[in-house]
Amino acid sequence: MTRNQLRNDRSFSPELPAKRRIRQAFDQAAATYDEAADVQREVCDRLARCFEQIGNDFQPGTVLEAGCGTGYGVQWLRQRWPRAELTLVDFASGMLIASRLQCPCTMQVCADIEALPFADQRFDLYWSSLAWQWNDPRQCLTEAGRVLRPGGRLAVATLGIDNFHELRHAFAAIDDYSHVLTIPTPERLLAHCRVDGWTVNIWQRQAVRRHYPDLRTLLRRVKAVGAREVEQRRPAPFGRTAWQAVTARYEQLREPEGLPLTYDVVWLIAHRLQKVRGAYPTIA
Repeated sequence: MTRNQLRNDRSFSPELPAKRRIRQAFDQAAATYDEAADVQREVCDRLARCFEQIGNDFQPGTVLEAGCGTGYGVQWLRQRWPRAELTLVDFASGMLIASRLQCPCTMQVCADIEALPFADQRFDLYWSSLAWQWNDPRQCLTEAGRVLRPGGRLAVATLGIDNFHELRHAFAAIDDYSHVLTIPTPERLLAHCRVDGWTVNIWQRQAVRRHYPDLRTLLRRVKAVGAREVEQRRPAPFGRTAWQAVTARYEQLREPEGLPLTYDVVWLIAHRLQKVRGAYPTIA
């Protein structure tokens, strides 16, 4: 979708501050998210497998899903711990409305995961799949530590700095603007875990790739899951010549399966008995 097309969408305002703009994008994507979110489901499924690797004896009484989206993750959480009290949080009300179809009896709260409206030590498990990259990961980690009880578990999937590197390549020769979401390095998040006294049980990083027949389809799929930040950094719309140049550069990357798009995914499982400084664990 071009910037001209975005301007014609009167319900979308790229001039809004970043957080409000992202919230608006996800509100609007609630109706199209599930159809396009195959990568998001794969990442969430792997987060569940990662959690299963650390043992089956953990039985949380209270679970928080931070950035629940349309509620895909809640299916596994409810199946795994049917007696747990489950709370879903998302800052996009449209996503919360969609999540009610997955688990209508679950408590749902519209809130920013950088400032959770819960008391300290409220939950036994903090679960979040592909939400931290839209926020300040350090603040998310701080809030997770605040609302978790001693011995609670943290399970997070987020993105690294090599996310959508193909789009970076395609836009690089056109202008100096950033057309892809800027994300802190995963190593910084890992360092914050160490400083804050988390014991890291699992730390994995791997590319998840998809292929599309053309650039138009690729951008449409990105937009359908709410990731419109790939189009929000340039103040003036591209003309036909610029879009032809972007398309030509992306075509340089074409593979037999189609045009590639790479998600740089990080999975983190950790726990913290208390805030301790000094000795830190070996990363599994």
